[in-house]
Amino acid sequence: MVTASEEYSFTTFSNLPFYTKVNARLLDLAEVGRQRRIVDLGCGTGGVTKLILERLQSAKDTVIYAVDHSTSALKAAAEDIGERKDVAIKYVHSEVQNLADAVKERVDAIVYCNSIHYVPDKPGLLAQIKEKLSPNGIFAFNTSFFDGSHPPDSHEFFRKWMMRSLRILKREHGLSANKAARVESRVQLTADQYVEFVENAGFKIEVNDLNRVEVPHEGWYHISGFSDWIEGVMPGVPLDSGREALQKGLREIWDEMNLKTIPRLWLSISASRP
Repeated sequence: MVTASEEYSFTTFSNLPFYTKVNARLLDLAEVGRQRRIVDLGCGTGGVTKLILERLQSAKDTVIYAVDHSTSALKAAAEDIGERKDVAIKYVHSEVQNLADAVKERVDAIVYCNSIHYVPDKPGLLAQIKEKLSPNGIFAFNTSFFDGSHPPDSHEFFRKWMMRSLRILKREHGLSANKAARVESRVQLTADQYVEFVENAGFKIEVNDLNRVEVPHEGWYHISGFSDWIEGVMPGVPLDSGREALQKGLREIWDEMNLKTIPRLWLSISASRP
């Protein structure tokens, strides 16, 4: 039986080829393949864990900590990756905010892909990450949920998509979004604010990269079925109604504008602990 959290999860979107390339780019920028003790923070169903495995220059004596709050996601990751005799993969059930307790030893690299925007206490998490890193250790993260992630040439699409979807929601479901229901976690930081948080935590920025990514129709379609996206653009609306309205609105606007892709910016930061 599929639960509501699984039905509206990020997994389908995260398996799309363009998204895999985005995270592969971050791992390349951070040179995580050179490390021996690596934490995949918020690993989900193991997509980034597999990318790390592909980049290991030598798996001997390497340990990967795959940390996630979801037991079902960890189980799916373990089943997908399977047994590896050449590298130790430890699946750790924990909230990312409890990193200090979840991973006991110091590590060489910590990667956190497209999830840091969820963390309410970012300075607290960065302090824990710094404490867990060995000297010269690397922390690398990316996010597409920040203030400035929509390039100017995507604004017309988003405006038309949201307006059409809201009209569909009202006409076919008798519902309206409730802006007052928007939660604090939906408030997005700017790229400069992320840099400031990282530097204030005592890290040295090695890479500060804004990557323009051309997202195909399937990317916007599948993100429209993700609970956090629905709740962010249609606060207070039931997930099934929000998904249906967003996906129908997307299909209509995509065809009317004769689109092939719509761009989005990904912020990637790699920083070292002095």
